[in-house]
Amino acid sequence: MEETAMSPALTRLAWLLNLRKRQGHQPYRLVLTLAASLTVEVRQAICHSQRWSDFRAYLHQLGPRDRLGVLAHVLSPRATAQNLDGYRSLARLCKQGYFTTILASGVDTLLERAFASEEVGPEQLCQLVLGRESEAYLQAKLKDHARGNGILLLKLFGSLEAGLLVPDFPDLLEFRYPLREILERELNEDLIVIGPPSQEEGILRLLSTTSHSSIYYVLPEAPAEDDRLLKIIEARHRESAPFLICGACGQPATFFAELEALLASMQEVVRVTELAEQRAALPVAATERAREQSPLSPPAVLPTGNPSALQRKPRADVLLVTVTEVEAQEVLALFSQVERYYIEQKTYYLLGEVSGTSLVMVQSEMGQGGVAGSLLTVSESIRHLQPRAVIMVGIAFGLKPDEQRIGDILVARQILAYELQAVVAREGQRSVRLRGDRVTASPLLLDRCKSGAKSWPGQRVQFGLLLSGEKLINDKEYRDQLQALEPEAIGGEMEGAGLCAAAQHHKVDWILVKAIADWADGFKHVNKERRQRKAASNAARFILHVLAQGGLAPLATGPN
Repeated sequence: MEETAMSPALTRLAWLLNLRKRQGHQPYRLVLTLAASLTVEVRQAICHSQRWSDFRAYLHQLGPRDRLGVLAHVLSPRATAQNLDGYRSLARLCKQGYFTTILASGVDTLLERAFASEEVGPEQLCQLVLGRESEAYLQAKLKDHARGNGILLLKLFGSLEAGLLVPDFPDLLEFRYPLREILERELNEDLIVIGPPSQEEGILRLLSTTSHSSIYYVLPEAPAEDDRLLKIIEARHRESAPFLICGACGQPATFFAELEALLASMQEVVRVTELAEQRAALPVAATERAREQSPLSPPAVLPTGNPSALQRKPRADVLLVTVTEVEAQEVLALFSQVERYYIEQKTYYLLGEVSGTSLVMVQSEMGQGGVAGSLLTVSESIRHLQPRAVIMVGIAFGLKPDEQRIGDILVARQILAYELQAVVAREGQRSVRLRGDRVTASPLLLDRCKSGAKSWPGQRVQFGLLLSGEKLINDKEYRDQLQALEPEAIGGEMEGAGLCAAAQHHKVDWILVKAIADWADGFKHVNKERRQRKAASNAARFILHVLAQGGLAPLATGPN
């Protein structure tokens, strides 16, 4: 099963892209390398070898038309729904202005198909193919693009759609003056390189080691120590780790999909912040009138540990509850300004407002019992903050590995505490029966989550019954016993029973939203950190997406 983990470098890049778009600065340039298109699987399918030298030798045995035919035969079926969806994410990001210049070494048609499916026409997109257009025309178009708007896509090795390959394909790419001079200026702006540039020697030669511009490097596996691009990044920034996006997120289609989801989550926070800044300039009376007339309220003045502010308790329409450190980190990473507030034994993280809903996060200890477990943490937090709703967000284990994927989001329609059991022995046979009640989540929050799931661009959202108990389960036999007792269950975790007990006692709306990090099958340790970070990130971003719909603001009515 495919899985991705949210990279800190990816989160940082998304924040920078969002910031420079708001400030009107030039977007990052994109370079899609040949290796991102001609993967080891493609080379294996063409010449039965993964080595570039064998692939090159095979193609050079073919004439131009046969070379095009072989590539088209192998690359066309690779336009799978998943890959095309990822490139459609890129096309949408281009439409929104996050990227305007793409230099693509790949000859497949995925990107062109993605732009067409997103209805990006010739009036918005200028497609150039090296070898089809004259160098003078290319130079003029590149200069015009630098002064104007729109999206420019330059295919460096040719295009299957155009039926054209550069004569020495796939040999190393070189550029001649004056085109070389124009590309050098473009490539030494802030840059994102997708895939290892093993065949882009001409591009690598144009990258200055003394430039102060950033280069983010996206690839499926960590680069070798002698990687040329890695050396250039280290020469510019002294260290490469903050600029590397590797692993599952380094797959091009996955990278663009995750980046789009991150930016979509950030847009709502930015929109609310900008509205708050506008209102701050209004007279007090006008600000109060605007607050009454609009469902979007500016962020309140949030008190910190300053003793003079301790009498003003934070306002919380919605309380977010996390448990593990990775869960808390992934929630906090979605907000640019976080304040701490201390009440008795607990620290509360004031996140600001999203679509008129004020948010506060608290972190519980693992399990529902104990002095810092979910039961008392949620109960005390409700007493102090008086929220309208409590949402527990984090990670869970899945119960249906044949149907689910790591990172799938589970929304608890009901929670069943599995620790309460009746164990009966009759005639030498022992039977076990669950005696806990199925507690149904808040209809309001279930409705808002279902509504948000319809427009959620991320991984699958599943609604159903979740099991909750004090045991940390990592044993397939025990997990299978639980599933046999309650076949309808879609997952399990440790804190939900405490959440619903506390929320029901205080008559507060509640729901539990967690994503799958493992299968409780004895292999929890395999890729543990990556899986947990991916699951926690998916759950946190989904909740932010739901909140951004605006349906949880006080007295929210009418269209969003």
